Amino acid sequence: MNNEDQCILGGIIGALDGWLVKIGKPNKRTDGVKNVGGYWSRKGYYAINVQVIVDRKKRILYRSILCRGAEHDSTAFKASSLYRILEEKASWLASKGWYLIGDSAYSIRSFLQVPYDNAQHDTPEDNFNFVHSSRRIFVECAFGEIDMRWGIFWPLKFSLKHNCTIIDAGLRLHNFIVNDREEERLLVGGGMSANEERNLFSSECIAYMTVNPTAVFGVFGGEGEERGDTTVGRPDQWKLAGKQLRDALRDRLHEANIRRPLANWFRSRANHMIIND
Repeated sequence: MNNEDQCILGGIIGALDGWLVKIGKPNKRTDGVKNVGGYWSRKGYYAINVQVIVDRKKRILYRSILCRGAEHDSTAFKASSLYRILEEKASWLASKGWYLIGDSAYSIRSFLQVPYDNAQHDTPEDNFNFVHSSRRIFVECAFGEIDMRWGIFWPLKFSLKHNCTIIDAGLRLHNFIVNDREEERLLVGGGMSANEERNLFSSECIAYMTVNPTAVFGVFGGEGEERGDTTVGRPDQWKLAGKQLRDALRDRLHEANIRRPLANWFRSRANHMIIND
């Protein structure tokens, strides 16, 4: 991302995503699980749905280890205490211009920006999705690092209680490594070049896709379905405010002539078709 992109989307405070941590089949007796099927994820294995927010250094800012693998990401995030705080502070966050970014699994809110659904190539919506995805990739790269670093996650085979403790420990150790890495960069007086960062992100994404072959990195979601959104009754003011903010960001990117490179669009399309065939 260039400086202009960063300025236009300068209100991002973190990237949100769900990490389906593979576990062994829960035990009804020892784990006290009544519905084992609730842990069977859409990826075809038993899992715990961990909601994670990271910064651009891939440092974990927040985690919620509450939900079963079958839970939709949007539902899992709404079950967290952070979501309730964000709703309470929505007006204040909007006044500051601050928001999280997430993929199309989540419902748009003033404090949570998601991609446009099924945007056509070379439109302002698709260009927004490209920039949004480029800023969101840090969370997917963090999952790639954690998945590939510790074999204990391939899969976790302990009690549910111990599995949650190990997940939490893994996230904390990841932060220790990130902090140590950043301190070392400061000491040597430099850091990675833009090309080096892109190469690192690319390798981490490949690692993440190896462990999570059905993950979709592109912008092809189901926002229109509002999956996991159980809001009924009057229109949600934060949903409307979120769409207004997204449109404003889209227009600013369009005015700055920031567009998705042609090669990226075709690559995303090809990957999407392969994943879903």
